[in-house]
Amino acid sequence: MGQAQVKPPAKRLLTRAEAAAYCGLGSSLPPVRPKRIRPGKQGLRYDVRDLDAWIDNLDRTDEADANDWLNRLDDKED
Repeated sequence: MGQAQVKPPAKRLLTRAEAAAYCGLGSSLPPVRPKRIRPGKQGLRYDVRDLDAWIDNLDRTDEADANDWLNRLDDKED
């Protein structure tokens, strides 16, 4: 069986629940600042582009951590 296809959202600004689901975080929110489109909590929306940038940056952070760990290991061997 192949992997399930996940369709990108049809809209750019997502509610809290939609943003969490989009990132695959259940009910947790990513550390992305929402944009205010109207007063009150109901007026907060998460921009898909901000969410994508946060997700894309996760790979770079993990890679940097791995390189740092490998460099420290190399230093110990010298």
